[in-house]
Amino acid sequence: MFFVYFASLIYLLAAQGEEESIEDDEFLKPPPDDEGSLAHPLHRTYLQDSYCMDGTQAAAYVYEGSTDDLIMYFYSGGICVEDSTKFLKYGDYVYIDNCTHRNTTFYGTTNGYPEEFNANQGLMGNNKYQNVHLRKAHKMFLMYCDGNMWYKQMNAQVFKGALSQMKLIPKRIILAGSGVGGWYLVNKYNELRTVIKEFYQEDVDLRILLDSVIFDISRNQDIIDAYTEATKRVGLTMDDIFSFDALRKVDVPTFIVHAQYDWWQLEISDGFDCIGKIHLDKCTPKEKKQIEKIRLGILQQLKDLMKAKPDWGLWAISCVFNELIIWTEAWNHPKFQVPMIDGGKLSDKFQDWLENRGDNHVHYDIVSWPDNKPCSNIFHNGKTDPQLDDMIRNYEIKESRRKREEKYDL
Repeated sequence: MFFVYFASLIYLLAAQGEEESIEDDEFLKPPPDDEGSLAHPLHRTYLQDSYCMDGTQAAAYVYEGSTDDLIMYFYSGGICVEDSTKFLKYGDYVYIDNCTHRNTTFYGTTNGYPEEFNANQGLMGNNKYQNVHLRKAHKMFLMYCDGNMWYKQMNAQVFKGALSQMKLIPKRIILAGSGVGGWYLVNKYNELRTVIKEFYQEDVDLRILLDSVIFDISRNQDIIDAYTEATKRVGLTMDDIFSFDALRKVDVPTFIVHAQYDWWQLEISDGFDCIGKIHLDKCTPKEKKQIEKIRLGILQQLKDLMKAKPDWGLWAISCVFNELIIWTEAWNHPKFQVPMIDGGKLSDKFQDWLENRGDNHVHYDIVSWPDNKPCSNIFHNGKTDPQLDDMIRNYEIKESRRKREEKYDL
């Protein structure tokens, strides 16, 4: 999911080179100009005293909203190790690669980062279709580029500088993170909370949103060795990551988002080659039985965690996925609901939890794959959401028209 998501950005950048043809074809056909039809991009900013693997200054993308909510999203992207030859067999999506190589990619350098990021979706989306409840919130999309689980790139001083770039005094801050971004929050939330209190010198409602952080890597020694190397570099132990014990230490209200069939765990850690990123069609009955045992074991631990944390929330869907909050198809799509019978879109249930609406904020599928049928085949056609594509294109057309008007002073 990491690669596919950023690849969409690369595609959009390439499309900007065709701007003139868009102008010529569409200039006389202005796109609809309402909240639900246009993309609203985030704008690049650089973070003071924060650096990527190659020494370039780390970056974030920001959106100035109109409410008193601030969302700060810590991106994911795995780790780097000194020798990654053993990981070649897993393919690019393992997100464990050689440190020297990584500093030549967007996970190691900000060279080539565009001024605008208009592939933002889900929680970071800014219109009704993408993000109905939090579209007008202030947002900062923090890009991950140090290969060290954020520990070389982010600290209290950098975080304070990031807050200073946002033009608001928030009543509520949502610290969101996926993968290693989420685990940075698990281990550093108290330090970040202290910065927030000192910086604003008034009460701010702090919430944490964790996405795709529930993994059991105990079945793959290669993965264990890789993360052991990375954790030692930054002064952690393996108990500090991928650990329910670490989660139990967090004393900030937290909402956990989890795909009960996380393809990264099932394919990379557990070794199920049958996983197709969106389905289990190629898995044998024996493999499906083994996968069910893993799923139910993790789900039980999540349920136990929720009992110990009555102010926490959970949304766990029985579909094959990884990283749900930054994809509109998962965050705000009618086919992604838990449970389907009552309705339970992720964006709606997260908002209910934020506003303390209702008595139950723990939502999980009790059915196995593919019995939540709407989400079990949502991506089987291999295409992106056409409505999202239209939004991005409408934005490009609008920008082309604006630039043309400026050029000819119309």
